[in-house]
Amino acid sequence: INDEPLSYKTWIMRDHKPEKTDEYLTDEFSNEALKFVEKNHKGPFFLYLAYNAPHGPLQSIPKYLDRFDHIKNKKRKTYAAMVSAVDDGVGRLLDKLETLKIAENTIIFFLSDNGGPEPKNGSNNGPLREGKSSIYEGGNRIPFAMQWTREISPMVYEYPISSLDILPTIATITDAPLPADRSLDGVNILPFLKGEKQGRPHQTLYVRKFDNDLYSVRDGDMKLVTKKKNSI
Repeated sequence: INDEPLSYKTWIMRDHKPEKTDEYLTDEFSNEALKFVEKNHKGPFFLYLAYNAPHGPLQSIPKYLDRFDHIKNKKRKTYAAMVSAVDDGVGRLLDKLETLKIAENTIIFFLSDNGGPEPKNGSNNGPLREGKSSIYEGGNRIPFAMQWTREISPMVYEYPISSLDILPTIATITDAPLPADRSLDGVNILPFLKGEKQGRPHQTLYVRKFDNDLYSVRDGDMKLVTKKKNSI
């Protein structure tokens, strides 16, 4: 853990007080999520389940590592085990929603925050160029899944969307007021997923990475990448 930034060397907090954890942390997060849903399922609830796996440090337990004995690369094996722990946790949460008979009307978003920093942690961005901290596709093109079985049929949506679309989508569905004094970069994607609107939710997407002055503009299927000293 010595190579991790100070922000990752911190306590797990409950109501602003440090709490000692007894289990593998990913499992702890899953357990707490299930308890929260069980406690609040009779009314509207919002759960933000922010797993830190598979972020470094690369650590897992035999329960998950034993599933990947065929992987000889130690980093890759541990990475796979950490992802498997997240898979189990998400599966347990979905099962809980089914058991409580609220799955059909629960909206679920699942996504990552960035691409993998290969080869640092054994991740693999496939054919995508570069990875974490890059503004090429390997840095910011990520899995994004949404489920609302009452309203959305299973599909693979081909056009790019953004995590910034979550706020206006949820606000529209719940009739929550949005600020009138500013515009949002995100859009309500539900009409696109239901086929009520055609075309792209975003014709143009912009990315700015402040800490190393990298910028990109994606317009349709074309993408321009540049640094601050250049002109876009």
